[in-house]
Amino acid sequence: MLDAQPEVIAVPNPKPGELNEFFDLPDSPEWWAPAPMDPEREQYRAALVARLGAEGLHQRALLERQHAIHTAMAGKPMQREAENTGRVLEGSSGKPGPASCLEWRLFQRQARRYPMLERPTEFGAYVLRGHGRLRVYLSGGDSVGGQLRHEVSDRVAADAANGFEPVAHLHNHPFMFDRKVGDRTYANEDSVKDIGGALAPSLTDVHAWRNMREGFGLKGAWLTNGLDSIHYTSEDFDRLSAWD
Repeated sequence: MLDAQPEVIAVPNPKPGELNEFFDLPDSPEWWAPAPMDPEREQYRAALVARLGAEGLHQRALLERQHAIHTAMAGKPMQREAENTGRVLEGSSGKPGPASCLEWRLFQRQARRYPMLERPTEFGAYVLRGHGRLRVYLSGGDSVGGQLRHEVSDRVAADAANGFEPVAHLHNHPFMFDRKVGDRTYANEDSVKDIGGALAPSLTDVHAWRNMREGFGLKGAWLTNGLDSIHYTSEDFDRLSAWD
């Protein structure tokens, strides 16, 4: 389990609900194993199946749905998002699999603050390993999307310089149902039917990952929806598209 009382990292002018936490944990094999289907996770899955059906919840179905929405944005900048959904669908980038115990515990911590289906939000986490320890810097708030704080990333860079391997940056792609143009999910007329949950990175995601690789040697990036995850290597960052 995660620490009940992690260190809270103070930041200036925090966004609504913003919380930046640091966990220093023993690095045990259990963190990396597939997450168990505990009651909270089963309830979450059942609610999604009720909305989408079991087949519609498969990651490939979610990616295909999102890819079609991006492709339809003909002549608009957001059409380029189809470049990354396309690469993931063709299998040239990313390794899909079930969410790990670590990914689920971080997702669960955010979901206990803001129920993911009723009030979708995003969290981000830097994951580092070294000296028999697992270090996690978790950031989340009451919003879809988040801010990368230098107060956090500076500490990640310092850890990397002291022998901790920056294994991955993790963030979630929440499901977003019943969207309306202009709502808190930043829906517009083109994206309002995008229900999320698909685990291809946005062009903005890839741009951020490349900067992290350059800044402190990030080795990979993970995306999760709490049930499934896709892991990307630093080599994938160059196969995927980012904003110019």
